[in-house]
Formats: sequence, C-alpha cells, structure tokens
Amino acid sequence: MSKVYKSVFAAAVMILVLASAGCAEMPAGSDPGWSGSLSPEETGGEDDDPGYLTPATPYPTATSATAGPTLSRPMETQPTQDPYVTLFDKTIEFSPAHPRDAYSFNLTAPPLIIEFDVEPKMITREKHTTSDYGSKKDIVVTQKYPSEDSWFTVTVRERESGKIVAEDGFGKGFGTATDKRIYLGRFGDYLIELAGNEATVDIKMRAGGI
Repeated sequence: MSKVYKSVFAAAVMILVLASAGCAEMPAGSDPGWSGSLSPEETGGEDDDPGYLTPATPYPTATSATAGPTLSRPMETQPTQDPYVTLFDKTIEFSPAHPRDAYSFNLTAPPLIIEFDVEPKMITREKHTTSDYGSKKDIVVTQKYPSEDSWFTVTVRERESGKIVAEDGFGKGFGTATDKRIYLGRFGDYLIELAGNEATVDIKMRAGGI
C-alpha cells in the first residue's frame, strides 16, 4: 500500500468517526431545549404539589339571606335608695313677722343631716359712672346684691342643757354661701332652732332611722 493510499484511508476513517460522534444521543439536561420530566427540586416552581393534599369538592355555601343584627334593650339601672329617713322638708319665709321656728328630736339612729338653701332678699341699686371706653360717656350701672338685713341660722342644742352642738347659716358672720349642710353623728335629745330675716329658705332634715 502506497503512502498516498494510506493517507486517504486514514482520512476516511476519521470522517466516519466524527460522523458517528455527531449522531450519538445527548445526555438529558445538557441541551437547553430538553423537555424531559424533572423532579420538584430541579424545577423550583411555586405551584408544585408534593402530594400531601387530596383534591376535594368545596363545601356548599348557604343561599339564605344573612340575618340582620339583633338589637337588645339596655338594662334599666335602678335608682340608689336613700339610706336616710326624711324628717322635715319645707320652704319657710323668714321675716320680722315670722323670725323663728324650733323642733325637738331624739336622735337614736345617727346621723342627723340638715341641709338648707337660702334665697336672700336682693337689693337693686343704680350707680352713675363714666364709661372707660370710646367717648367716655356717662352711663348707669345696675347693681344687685343681698340685703344687709337678710340672714339665716340653724342652731342645734342639747334640749336639757341648752348647749350648742352644731350651728351654721348665711350672713351674720356665717359667710355668703347660700347652700350648706350640717352633719351631726352622735346620739342625743336635741332642740333644732331655725331663725332668719328677709330670706326664703329650703330646709331638709334626715336621720339614719327612727
């Protein structure tokens, strides 16, 4: 065999080998267009079903109308019962013609509570003065204040000895507050004196029991 023939023969064998290699089957996954089945770990998709759940039919939805809210009436709160007994509840007008009242009471179930609200006689006066604003015109200012002769006192004494155990009022050194309360928390046989002038007074007395 000549050298030329050997060279041609070797070239032909090489071509056959290369041709055979080109027709060989490519391994799965090496080709970007490969469409073979992959495991869940290889795909990495979010909709993968690992097989833990079994498909089922949804629960039937009720077709009836939804019931509206039920309105409930709030419970009525019972008023708190006054623990005291009312002994006296009057409105008295004190004047020079009717300056004083007195009542005796044996307090066996303290306390004794005396509440009063004074409406004194009011005096109206007009005062001529000059305005502090604008053209400084002369003006008349109306002033209203309690009469200096208007007063009221409640005095509680021990009935036998006359000793004062409680006292309060309006005017005459007792101040200008018109609504006050006296609280007496000890047993005793008492004389309760009500006195006043040029005043209308609402008076209420209560005790723990009789």
